[in-house]
Amino acid sequence: MITFTLMIVIYHILSNEIDSISSGKINSRMKVEDVYPLGDLTEIPSSIAKKQQIEAQITRNAKLARSRQFEDDNDNIYSSSNPLFKGHKIVHLDLKGAPPKIGYYKYLLPLLKKLGATGILIEYEDMFPFDGRIKDISAGNCYTKEDIRIIQKLAEENNLIVIPLIQTFGHLEFILKLDKYKDYREVPRYPQVVCPTYNKTIPLIYEIIDQVVAAHPTSKHLHIGADEVYQIGDCSRCVNTMVKKHWTKKQLFLDHVSKVASYIKEKYPQLTVLMWDDEFREISPQEIIDKDLHLMVEPVVWKYTTDPGSTLTDQLWESYGAVWKSVWVATAFKGATAPDRFYTDIPYHLENHEHWLEIIIEYSNQITFKGVILTGWQRYDHFSVLCELLSTAIPSLAINLAALQVSDLNGFPIEVPNQLVEILQCENIISLSIPEPQYGWTKCGFHGSAVYAVTVRLYSLMQEINKMEQDNIFKGWLKPYNLKYSFSSPSHIERIIDELNRHKLEIMYIEKEMRSAMKDIYDNYTIQEWLETYITPINEKVTQLYEAEEKILEKNTWPRRPLTKVD
Repeated sequence: MITFTLMIVIYHILSNEIDSISSGKINSRMKVEDVYPLGDLTEIPSSIAKKQQIEAQITRNAKLARSRQFEDDNDNIYSSSNPLFKGHKIVHLDLKGAPPKIGYYKYLLPLLKKLGATGILIEYEDMFPFDGRIKDISAGNCYTKEDIRIIQKLAEENNLIVIPLIQTFGHLEFILKLDKYKDYREVPRYPQVVCPTYNKTIPLIYEIIDQVVAAHPTSKHLHIGADEVYQIGDCSRCVNTMVKKHWTKKQLFLDHVSKVASYIKEKYPQLTVLMWDDEFREISPQEIIDKDLHLMVEPVVWKYTTDPGSTLTDQLWESYGAVWKSVWVATAFKGATAPDRFYTDIPYHLENHEHWLEIIIEYSNQITFKGVILTGWQRYDHFSVLCELLSTAIPSLAINLAALQVSDLNGFPIEVPNQLVEILQCENIISLSIPEPQYGWTKCGFHGSAVYAVTVRLYSLMQEINKMEQDNIFKGWLKPYNLKYSFSSPSHIERIIDELNRHKLEIMYIEKEMRSAMKDIYDNYTIQEWLETYITPINEKVTQLYEAEEKILEKNTWPRRPLTKVD
């Protein structure tokens, strides 16, 4: 198996990838199992040697490829001395899930500066310490005002601008879920979108704005969200307003955001207002201009797929160019591939950034691109589970920030640039053509590599369990029917039970090591939530199987058929 694995690794590194280095093409959609068996990468003693062999072979061949093909290309293409894109590079911190301890920012913000970021977009949601009449919308473990002051001080010390993000229309689940605010909902059943015509809505939004702005006295930008307004114009209040004013739902949307933007521009004229663009895409330029939104907001055009240009067409850019002189765009370095993914697909996100750069270059003569916001979603919304942790996505963030600093669009190298290897304190060259999660990142010294190492073990374990479940013995002798009646062949059960016992031990080690790895970065609430989301279900599944098999093995005789009882 190892010989075969190394042959595949050598093949991909020396054949497929080297042939396309000149054009910078990366085989980014390869499957993990096509490169090496992650089932061999657990920390049990028998697999350590396998991992070392794989790592050594990858390193040797990557070095060989480097010497033969592009000794200096990596550093040149990622040179920041003459980048194609010269705008802001803002890193999104999504605090509605897994908010880091304040101490982690002392590491993170200097790192962002080293990686080329120019600012941070902080989406507090319920982690902001609201007070007064809205103090009850904050989470029980929210940051303090002093915490926020420390974050801003660290940002200032590292020349990073701070942009607070406030949701003002959709994605207000953290407020609308509460009994006190259920009357604010556009649709009574759904705590997602606020009703724009309810007489208490605007005062609530203004109060939130005032408190957040007051806590960020040096910020020059404010993001008002307003994306994914899935329910609008549905409640009786909104219907009556639309009938009375002869409005469409689009005009109702424009009226609300123009009120919010106007309030900010009048009370805080120093602020540039940003907002997500998706609700503008089906609205005519003239309708936007009629509400003066071309003067009050700058849209952030977001798309997180590998081919954003397929939906963000010429017509969209022509339309936006007729309204605004400047726009921002939003990419994703994590949190955009699956709501329950616990490791980051770096090639996917790199492709997203590469194609966004192509769009920026193509349309820069029509409109100014002021900045790129690299989003890092921690939940898909307030109710969804945690996806990839920020600490494990540091490699993806580093690589994609570097991608935004390329001086040549003709290609991207197939290995991590030297300067990133140094910044992330990695021991070896890491190939970008090996899909995530990959073992190489566990040999780095960035603050989060220990968490990453545990995710590799978890992924490996899940692969092994999936493989076990595809075995014919499992399919034929361990179905729920077999377990329900403790009716199966002991010889087959004995083959599986030892494997289950190994899985039980590995789960125990993973939980212990993840608690240890996370404790310096996250609070106990986050640690427990992550474990309950990703470890507990596997543990319960394996434990139930193990106990059911033990029960089967206790039997020495079995009943006559039929086993089922019918009336």
